[in-house]
Amino acid sequence: MTAHPAPRTCIVSAVRPARDVRTFHKIARSLAAAGWDVTVVGRDPGPPAIVGGVRIAPLPAARGAARIALQPLALRAALASRADVVMIADLELLPAGILLSRAGRAVVYDCREDYPAYMRLKPWIPPRCRGAASRLVDRLERIAARRLDGILTADEGTAQRLRAYGGHVVVVHNFPRRADFAFAPPETSRPVDVVYHGSLPAYNLLALADVAGALGRRLRRARWRIVGAPDSLAARFAFTDALAAGGVADRVELRPPVPFEGVAELLRGARTGVVPLPDLPKFRTNVPMKLFEYLAAGVPAVASDLPPTRALLDGTDAAVLVPPGDREAFADALARLLRDPAAALAQARRGRDAIETRFNWEREEPRLRHLYASVFCGPGLRAVREEMLA
Repeated sequence: MTAHPAPRTCIVSAVRPARDVRTFHKIARSLAAAGWDVTVVGRDPGPPAIVGGVRIAPLPAARGAARIALQPLALRAALASRADVVMIADLELLPAGILLSRAGRAVVYDCREDYPAYMRLKPWIPPRCRGAASRLVDRLERIAARRLDGILTADEGTAQRLRAYGGHVVVVHNFPRRADFAFAPPETSRPVDVVYHGSLPAYNLLALADVAGALGRRLRRARWRIVGAPDSLAARFAFTDALAAGGVADRVELRPPVPFEGVAELLRGARTGVVPLPDLPKFRTNVPMKLFEYLAAGVPAVASDLPPTRALLDGTDAAVLVPPGDREAFADALARLLRDPAAALAQARRGRDAIETRFNWEREEPRLRHLYASVFCGPGLRAVREEMLA
């Protein structure tokens, strides 16, 4: 291959940490390994740095409405990177992405959520305004789909909606890297019986409390570790009250989020994992990343039987799926795995086998690289693009 300067990309967010799991550990690392000069703009406590071949341009920490002030800083950092391709990693930056595209920049949008459905769950949006917010976001993505060079999604349902709007859409599932999670048998000596890690809006917290109470009636000493940040004080208090009502307050530990590097160790300490998502429009489209991390780590998992998860797992028997919202079914499934170590080990092995053969980031990378190569443009860079696509 003829020697050319490395093509440049900047992945920009004013909301997410620069070392976000999908943005940094998956997309940025994969592009850097493929020969791109990668800059990630996002919130980070340290100075500018190069980590794993990826340049980090840090933004200061901010909460709530204060994050709006980070948007101009994020965009200035993206422009300063002189990127050949800019990836917009926030819904909030999508209008700026459309303007960059109209100005001749190659722009990719990482649409990792069903955002119109998500607007109907946001606690900071008054309930009477959520429908209007959902329609507004849908309209914005409809405009973006026709004008941006490419869109990534993490699930097929979101991809179908954006393709219908005319977008060049590629599905890159948020599956784990195999090397990031070593398989370990779910031994009975592990200190935690049930683990959950991830986002903790009120509906997740209350579902977890309900399942913990139901499991406590079957296995009195079942120990829980829930790792994440409740999205409000009201949600935290409601969770505490629900645990007390279920008689399990002394057996459920709530811990703050751990960095990505600590997730594998967290999971190695648990005998089972749970994903009790409710049957809401967002979850009839989006796929829960944490489920596949459980499978990668050898943690037998019980999850809500929702359409995207069911479609992906079809034929694998990689996890136990139960009706969403049915705390008794969740508790029964968890109790069976905890009472029968042989069944738990067989379940864990099926889960890891599915990761090895189907649900891993290594299988997703080629689609990411091809999308980037297909939108790569700029003066004097046509030969590089053609070689990348060859």
